[in-house]
Amino acid sequence: MAHQDRPRTQTHRRSRRGCGNCKLRSVKCDETKPVCRRCQAYGVSCAYSSIQSLQAAGERMVTITQPRSLSYWVDRDDYLLSRFQVRTAVTVSHGRCREVFQNQVVQLARSAPYLRHAILTLVLMHDRLAFHAPTPRLSLDESDHWDRALTGFNRQLSQGFRPEEKGALLTTAAILWFLVFCHTEAYTPEDAWPLRCAAPADPAWLQINGGKEEIWRLMPSSSPDPVAEALAPGQFSPLFLGEPVGLDPSKVPLAFTRLFGLNTAFPSAECLPYRDAAVEVARALYTDRPAFTNILCFVNCLRTMTPRFKQLLLDRDPRALLLLGCWYVKVRQLGVWWMTRRAWLEGEAIWLYLARHFWDVDDIRSMLLSIQGGGTGGRKRGLSVEGVSSPHGHLSIERLADTML
Repeated sequence: MAHQDRPRTQTHRRSRRGCGNCKLRSVKCDETKPVCRRCQAYGVSCAYSSIQSLQAAGERMVTITQPRSLSYWVDRDDYLLSRFQVRTAVTVSHGRCREVFQNQVVQLARSAPYLRHAILTLVLMHDRLAFHAPTPRLSLDESDHWDRALTGFNRQLSQGFRPEEKGALLTTAAILWFLVFCHTEAYTPEDAWPLRCAAPADPAWLQINGGKEEIWRLMPSSSPDPVAEALAPGQFSPLFLGEPVGLDPSKVPLAFTRLFGLNTAFPSAECLPYRDAAVEVARALYTDRPAFTNILCFVNCLRTMTPRFKQLLLDRDPRALLLLGCWYVKVRQLGVWWMTRRAWLEGEAIWLYLARHFWDVDDIRSMLLSIQGGGTGGRKRGLSVEGVSSPHGHLSIERLADTML
């Protein structure tokens, strides 16, 4: 009878009236109705049933409610598209083109995956360069979206042009140009074109320049497309910047005038390839134009440069490089996120390249010293951009002048 002296183990009564989710999680339900406190604290729906078997409870789906602290945007792509619409679009377009980017282009992106991926890459790049510590490295998300955009874009081009794809293709080509111009892997001017010798030596933005125009040329005529019309190349949709500003010859350095034949109405064949670009650079440097106008003119000059001038840049022609360097000096301090880094790095690389290889050309040396001294609102001592700096040991143009004179 010894076993009768053992203390009895007290057992807890199992609740048969608890909610299904508490049963699934094997916790004691307080049986508060209509919602028990445990489910409310855990953030799940609370369901009571007339059939309270564990099997029935296990067959019900657990619905997790979204906490109020989470973002309203369920789909991250939609969230990034909204950021493009209200923020990034206004930094890469203006006027009618801006309205198209903010409305029709966003709608197109929902049905054209390659365009959507291009837009998402641009937004992520904008975030990295404008709102975080600037770094030349692409994030994993940027790389992934960019790769998907290129793959889909090339696939669509290989399948031929359909009228309904015209707007999406032109928009994607334009955005890809912005991406390529914005992205540079250089850390210092020595790593940047035209100083860089390692392959690829030529800047990608220059190699693909005119891509949108080529797509426009190959596309068959079709019914009017508001997106395509707004993004048409310059020769079909001229950029209206108001009346051209006249030049006061007394404000233009003689060295600049001689280099590009601005002292005559009929430039020589040697100066002719530089003429149009030189006139725009002179207006930017030596007239009192609004900063916004200079930005538009800079973009227009890049996108509409002649094949001859493009080849001169690829050949590292000193006069063509000088004109591009002058543009960089003018725009790099204006705070435009997608052009600032390249303008600083390639701008400094151009001045160092010209100083090292063409210092014996009097007019080029005179222009370099004028720009170095800030005569055009350009490079000054101590001026830098966040994330862009010259390494120790780089010779400035003034120090090169001291060693060469």
